[in-house]
Amino acid sequence: MTFLVAKAKAKERNVVCNVGLWKYSRHPNYFGEWMVWNSLIVMAIPSIQALKTTLIETMAIYYSMFAISLAMFYCLVIWTGTKPAEASSAIKRPGYKKY
Repeated sequence: MTFLVAKAKAKERNVVCNVGLWKYSRHPNYFGEWMVWNSLIVMAIPSIQALKTTLIETMAIYYSMFAISLAMFYCLVIWTGTKPAEASSAIKRPGYKKY
């Protein structure tokens, strides 16, 4: 919020935020979203361990959970997230490519 207030007072528009988490990553919010979904997977582990399943079934469940995590990462990074955001930011903000 401080960044936005400072830029509004300076009457600067369409500038690149490069403070806070954005100093280290262009899309920390997508990483946070992915971690939320992964935390749901981790919270499901005790329930899976309580099931009376064979080793093969348990491994299949864990593999499925890993695949879901990768699918969510793909969705956030490639399909709906960073790729489209990168393209629109490069058009709107002149300093974005340098960032």
